Amino acid sequence: MTAVAPVATPVRPLVARSSRPAAVLLAFIVLMAAYAGLSLLNDPRGTLGTDTGGKLATVVEMDRHGTFDPDVGYWAEDLDPSGHLHPLWYTSHVGNGWVNVTTLPMVLMAKPLYAAGGARAVVLLPMLGAAFAALAARALARRIAGGDGWWAFWTVGLASPIAIYALDFWEHAPGVALACWGVVCMYDVLEGRAGWRTALASGALFGVAATMRTEALVYAAVLGVVAAVVLLRRALAGQQPWLRNVQWGGAFAFGLIAPLVVNQWIEGVLLGDAIRSDRVAGTASRAAGGSSLRAKEALTTAVGLNRLPFRSDWVLGAVIVALVAYAAWRLIGSDREVRRFGFVALFAAVLLYLLCFSDGLGFVPGLLTASPLAAAGVAIGWSVHRWRPVGAVALLSVPVVWVFQFTGGANPQWGGRYLLITGTLLAVGAAVALPLMPLSGRVAIVGLAVMVTLMGSLWLSQRSHTVADAMRTLDRHDGSVLVSREAHLLREGGAFYTSDKRWLTATTDADLEQAGAIASAVDAPALRVVGAVGRPIPRTVGHWRRGAAQRVEFLPGFDVIVVTYTGG
Repeated sequence: MTAVAPVATPVRPLVARSSRPAAVLLAFIVLMAAYAGLSLLNDPRGTLGTDTGGKLATVVEMDRHGTFDPDVGYWAEDLDPSGHLHPLWYTSHVGNGWVNVTTLPMVLMAKPLYAAGGARAVVLLPMLGAAFAALAARALARRIAGGDGWWAFWTVGLASPIAIYALDFWEHAPGVALACWGVVCMYDVLEGRAGWRTALASGALFGVAATMRTEALVYAAVLGVVAAVVLLRRALAGQQPWLRNVQWGGAFAFGLIAPLVVNQWIEGVLLGDAIRSDRVAGTASRAAGGSSLRAKEALTTAVGLNRLPFRSDWVLGAVIVALVAYAAWRLIGSDREVRRFGFVALFAAVLLYLLCFSDGLGFVPGLLTASPLAAAGVAIGWSVHRWRPVGAVALLSVPVVWVFQFTGGANPQWGGRYLLITGTLLAVGAAVALPLMPLSGRVAIVGLAVMVTLMGSLWLSQRSHTVADAMRTLDRHDGSVLVSREAHLLREGGAFYTSDKRWLTATTDADLEQAGAIASAVDAPALRVVGAVGRPIPRTVGHWRRGAAQRVEFLPGFDVIVVTYTGG
């Protein structure tokens, strides 16, 4: 049995095949059609997470009032001026309005789409983002390994977490697209095919990405460091003038900052205050706290499965990832006996995946567990020498993102959403090394990635219908006040929100008493209180007396009890 030696040269001669615009356009249309078909499986008013609900609530209100002001309003403002019981969790009183979103570009672009086609139409934005991310992957693969880059295009587009985020109204797919095109531009600069204008474009792409996704700033910083190291080595070797490096670095920095300044100005015009810079500052200030929680969530977003108690969960996830990485490494060998070990490992990984999903679908929060191609990229991307700077950006960014990522939301996500840029760059690493494998090996690894991604798509379909059906049950128009004891429940159903609906969120007993007082003050005919199964149900809330109860499945596997109180 022979060892597999690293490959120091591209897997193909570094000659990119001529790109026919018609073929690229056709591939783009086919990918968009695939996204559209998958999106039809979902209920457009059910979402992948509460952040999406908050964005949909914002767009609904913008459309109702015919404005670009992201004010979601508050029907009980006179009775609760602090907004402590605002139905949409995380809503802040900004200027004269109530703002739930932390980024504006996505909701501003979505307003005309919502006016034209409702909640289903706004998903066009993440679909476009995912398709352009696939194009960026193809462009990067062509620069790294030559050829036509179609393996990278289709695997990123349909066999990675990007395909899931194409189906939900979230900024992740557009953010990944912008950042990956920024990497493509900087790659051209480092290869000597472009100058300061392309460095400026790279910075600008990351700057626009950062107006939607804070972690883009981390990747921009790491890319800048990697680029600086490469250019410094060339300058010390006398291969490039120092002044040119300074010009390129300055252009990149200016391009990065300019969109952030423009975005802050737009926020000031629309809101009278800046929300994005406050979000970034708040994230940075929390970086040093909760080290044990951050370590736990780092493991969750790397190899989590959400199937077992924490320690067993990440251990099983790590075993699956190790099997996939080992299989990919063995399959690039030329020895048939060596490749046989790879197929055995891959088969074991498939069995473990199926075992995990045997009791139902659910979130797979780990980047490497949700993206077998990313796991393969860690193992075999390095075999392609020209991918290594890209791999360095992908992996060096990970610990920094872990330090700064928002805590408390690691489990209910798909594929480590703060690390999607890393996952995409690692998938490119796998794609450029796939030609080293026999066709059967390529089909096996890509097939596994498609299987996991399809499970994620089916999970989103199941989740969206369950949430939307539950909200249709809860959303009555009889003048009663609906109070959620769970923080994110009503925000999850944000697509059903309007500012005149009598909704409140009261997470504590004291909050519930205040909610009851508000219901009495507005002469509501009933007070309906929603809480998770198992949560204590008080006999009275102020003057309100407990009556009938109804059990509702709000999320797959998560039921709530709706208790109606009368006589207030």
